[in-house]
Amino acid sequence: MNERHTFLVSIRYIVRLNVVLSMIVLCLMACGEDENMTTPQIALSHEVLDFSADGGVNDIQLTASDEWTVMSDREWCLVSPANGNGSTTCEIRVDSSYLYDTREAHLTFRCGKYSRQLVIRQLGYDRVIELDKELIEVPDFTDYDEMFEYIRVTSNIPYTVDVEYADASRTGWLKVTAEEHPSGSVPRTSTVRIDYELYAETDADRVATIVFKQKNAVEGDTLVESRLTFRQTKAQEIIPSRQGDSLAVLAIARLMRCAANIDTSTPLIHWTNIDTEEVEYVNHKGETVDELRVVGLRFSMFDTDKTIPYQIRKLDQLRTLSLSGNTDAAGKNIVLEDDITYLPHLESLSLLGYGICKLPARMKEMTQLQELELSGNNFTTLPIDIITELDKHSLLYVNFANNRAKDVFGKLNENASDKATLGLHGSLPEALFTLKNVVYIGLSYNYFEGSIPDMGYDASQYETEEEKVANNPIMPQLENLSINLNFLTGNIPDWILYHKNLKCWDPFTLVFNQYENGKDASGKRVGFDNTPSYIKRPCPLWSADEEEEEE
Repeated sequence: MNERHTFLVSIRYIVRLNVVLSMIVLCLMACGEDENMTTPQIALSHEVLDFSADGGVNDIQLTASDEWTVMSDREWCLVSPANGNGSTTCEIRVDSSYLYDTREAHLTFRCGKYSRQLVIRQLGYDRVIELDKELIEVPDFTDYDEMFEYIRVTSNIPYTVDVEYADASRTGWLKVTAEEHPSGSVPRTSTVRIDYELYAETDADRVATIVFKQKNAVEGDTLVESRLTFRQTKAQEIIPSRQGDSLAVLAIARLMRCAANIDTSTPLIHWTNIDTEEVEYVNHKGETVDELRVVGLRFSMFDTDKTIPYQIRKLDQLRTLSLSGNTDAAGKNIVLEDDITYLPHLESLSLLGYGICKLPARMKEMTQLQELELSGNNFTTLPIDIITELDKHSLLYVNFANNRAKDVFGKLNENASDKATLGLHGSLPEALFTLKNVVYIGLSYNYFEGSIPDMGYDASQYETEEEKVANNPIMPQLENLSINLNFLTGNIPDWILYHKNLKCWDPFTLVFNQYENGKDASGKRVGFDNTPSYIKRPCPLWSADEEEEEE
């Protein structure tokens, strides 16, 4: 009985123990389920990633216990892979920005009902104007095809370009040409070309600052600006001498853009555009020397809109100067400066088709000048005051032919209101026919109109032709007169009809022959009323030439 009782008690104890143990297990399982429900099933190695404005790629570590996906709220931010199962490495790719300000994207990673968010921050671009150079230095001259420099400008804002010259008296020698300014916040690189002129001064380098400045800056913005220093070295000093002559000739050729190709590797005497001669002169040290110097200079085919370069003064032994064929001379109005008037030995000055419209007053002091050739220029009035003053000294030859900026095709009357700008016009001045030394006058193919001055000579007071010729006091020294193809009218004066050298002038071609069927400003048909049909007097100059040949 006792044994049975003891057995039953044991059985009940074991059952109760199992129940207790079961309840403990159930409680533990219930606690485990509760703990699993509060523990994240997904984790990220970063909460925030920062990118520059240029964008780029970065990696993060993703820890997940199951399948996961990710979504981006901005198209400029992408994730690869965009879904998966379990832990992995994710690549975050960000495009370059198009904004000046910071922008954000949000990446949401989901695993079941759990999620984590990654914030992507991208900086905006600073407003910038960056130059690839801060300083450019160039020589005083180089080949015309190489007289420019390039710089590269990286910018993300529109900008203006200004040039600040260190010397206010030396400006305009730089020209800056920029490509179209880039738009948008992303910095882009463009090319800027800087053209510069030859520099002939010898006292100091010339300097300019090229300023690139933000355009249309908004109030509150810090103005963006970049500067480039442009320096051009001074030219070698020219001292009148054989070496100085070569430097002066080269400088003039370069400044005038002459087509002549001077081979500087050859001696001066072999340069084809100059004449040289042994000359005795006093140098800059006050010493009397005998040296080969340039006495003649010729250039044809050049392109300038300026006067003769001042280096011409350095050729102080020059006797002849000839410059012809300026590009588009008819469209230029160049005032000749007085540098040539400082050449004490100049005897012949020929500026053909240069585009000159005015002479310097100081030209009256060129007492050695014998020839003045100014055909094909753009004078509108004859500088008779200069001509009459030079005639008092050495002047023998004057030619102002073809000073027409525009052709009116014989219809001066239809262009009367514009004739002041058409070319050399007006009446022939009486002072022109009072010259005492000039033997050649050329005024062909201009716009002179009216009658030729009669100069007060009336040949009717004499009976015979010989007497009329012998007593003619007007310019007996005149060997050539060319006034053809103008718009002159009226009578040919007696001083021309009975000039001893009339036949020498080839008068039917160069005097009597005016613009065919032309009309002057008043509408009157041009031409003379008393043109002779024949000239029986021989040219005395031809006889003199024949006698000289026989001797």
